[in-house]
Amino acid sequence: MTNSFDSITLEILWNRMTAIVDEAANALIRASFSTVVREAHDFATVVMDAQGNSLAQASLSIPVFIGTIPLTTKHLLSHFKTENLKPGDIMITNDPWKGSGHLPDVTTVTPIFFKGSLVAFAGTTSHIPDIGGRLRAPESREVFEEGLWIPPMKLFREGHLNEDLVQIIKSNVRVPDQVIGDLMAQVSANELSG
Repeated sequence: MTNSFDSITLEILWNRMTAIVDEAANALIRASFSTVVREAHDFATVVMDAQGNSLAQASLSIPVFIGTIPLTTKHLLSHFKTENLKPGDIMITNDPWKGSGHLPDVTTVTPIFFKGSLVAFAGTTSHIPDIGGRLRAPESREVFEEGLWIPPMKLFREGHLNEDLVQIIKSNVRVPDQVIGDLMAQVSANELSG
């Protein structure tokens, strides 16, 4: 038996999905600490299916992140495995080989559960105001000069903040309040999408 939608129902559902990610984007803008997100809108919010395929993205999202969030999610899933994810987990990385291309672009992905089953993911990527390393210097010759490299990790594990990771990030950036503030804004946007 196949489920099908008439065109009116499909349009209503599509508009609802778009409204969810647009509201998440607005929450990210309102909650962010940096002008990079708040004024330049250097971010994206995306809702994906349980395999990490894109379903909807916010209309304010920049195209490069719309394309990389699902790819990053699939890399995160190969690391963490879907069956090991729990409600309250939030994955994070800025690995340029698994994401958007350079270290200042940090991706957070939150699994969405319904009646105990993983049904979708909410993801955000935003350009963080500082990630350490050379400050706005195009002469970096390798990725390590760009700053702190966050491998696939859990920022939250079953709703508990990874304080050790937060301390590492704070200790390696010039504006820790803005960086952590923007990361928590991403977490809020993901929660709103779920």
